Amino acid sequence: MAFPIDFVVSWVDGSDPTWVAKKNEYLTDSQKIDANNSRYRDYGLLKNWFDRVWRYAPWVNNVYLITDNQAPNWAIEDSRIITLDHEDFIPKQYLPTFNSSVIEMNLWRIDELNEHFVYFNDDMFVAQPVSREDFFTPEGLPVLNGSLRPIIAREMFSKIVFNNMLFVNQKFPKSDYFRKHTRKYINIRNYGIVAVLVTISNLIYHNWVGFFEDHLAYPNLKSWFLDLNTTNPEIFTQTSMHRFRSPDDYTIWLLKNMYLATGTFSPRNKNFGEMVGVSNVNDLRKVKRLLKSKKIVVINDSIDDFQASSIINKLVNLMEI
Repeated sequence: MAFPIDFVVSWVDGSDPTWVAKKNEYLTDSQKIDANNSRYRDYGLLKNWFDRVWRYAPWVNNVYLITDNQAPNWAIEDSRIITLDHEDFIPKQYLPTFNSSVIEMNLWRIDELNEHFVYFNDDMFVAQPVSREDFFTPEGLPVLNGSLRPIIAREMFSKIVFNNMLFVNQKFPKSDYFRKHTRKYINIRNYGIVAVLVTISNLIYHNWVGFFEDHLAYPNLKSWFLDLNTTNPEIFTQTSMHRFRSPDDYTIWLLKNMYLATGTFSPRNKNFGEMVGVSNVNDLRKVKRLLKSKKIVVINDSIDDFQASSIINKLVNLMEI
């Protein structure tokens, strides 16, 4: 495997008064946010994120840190870290943006970004040693979970997931691809019996019903973004016009779904990673366990203000390597 692989991570310090003031300019009075609200607080784990990458993925080529005109409070010494502001790659008419979909759907505009890259949110941590083959095959195919899972309408974001799948069904009919790549979709060894049974139960439908979303780091092919912009530029334009998340958005999951629907992937083992919710101190036990057993751990916090300080300090100590 000779090709280089880049990592991309998006980060914002939501407690930065300058950033908060900028965002509040575009919000109504009832929507305005407080820099002291723990929901927007930076937990100080970005350096830990990078430390884990250097220890567990030393083979990575460059790591692009995407920020909104902000900088970490620690010195960046490794030359492989390339910090980019939104204005460095997102067209000016769409800025400022507070919509993660806009950021993700414009990553392909980064000139120096390699064809093969892995996209992380800043809550997606490398927990154990990972190899290049955990993300791409030697032939360059993304490694992903291709089991089927119907879209469940629970919140506005479900509409965005639906937008992605509607486009996939219009452009990449299930009848054209499923039989060619059946073993990639029905794969007990990698997905487990439950996932396979769910997939089989949905084969009665003519169209793709949706794919299982494990919310882990996403391997991507830059050329697919470029091709999509050539054939369907409205996908990027429509999303980029929305300063805040909109039910009419498309997300980077669209590209992932395109790889899956066309069989342009290799099956990923279900034990590769896991997302864990943290709302109280007891949840930290599960974080500790997963950090030892999974390669990627995603920490999704919903900590209330009353417990915030205590839990965050314990979490930071737990994450130290």
